[in-house]
Amino acid sequence: MDYSLSRSEKKRRARNYEDLALELVNLSPLEIKNLPCDDFLKQEILATRNFKAGAKKRQIKFLSKNLREIDTTKLFAFLTEKKGSSLQEKKQFHELENLRDNIINEALAEYRKAIEVNEEFERDWPSPALQTAAELFPDLDLEAVRTSAWRYTRTRKGALNREIFRLLKAAAERKHWNTK
Repeated sequence: MDYSLSRSEKKRRARNYEDLALELVNLSPLEIKNLPCDDFLKQEILATRNFKAGAKKRQIKFLSKNLREIDTTKLFAFLTEKKGSSLQEKKQFHELENLRDNIINEALAEYRKAIEVNEEFERDWPSPALQTAAELFPDLDLEAVRTSAWRYTRTRKGALNREIFRLLKAAAERKHWNTK
């Protein structure tokens, strides 16, 4: 089942790219020359530094559009290393939120299907989002996430929603520390 991004999530992601573009524009020319990206993007970032007000705002939107089309992992890492930027953390936070929402939405959809056919909703429902989480975070306590999602379908308690996020975040942090 495909869960498309909500309008708010699309806006948040667009805003994250604009924030990235703004941080790139605020770098010194020497730092811009050392960016891990193609020369076209470097030239556009350098040119943006000279714009004023509305033109600068339009150019930043143009840069963010170009950034959406490339893998920005190296740029986030560069900014984190050079400036201690929190943009990468913010991006990861939203990705974890999105993964949690997908897990819960799949659980709710399966729960509704079970109710429609008068069956018991089993704890081991098929979940591509859980599969994705397991692939991303090999040491994730998948059973705890599955149980929390199953319990959430019955009670709709926000604490269970937050518990799933905590489990995902802890697994992401363990993965981060294991790769260092």
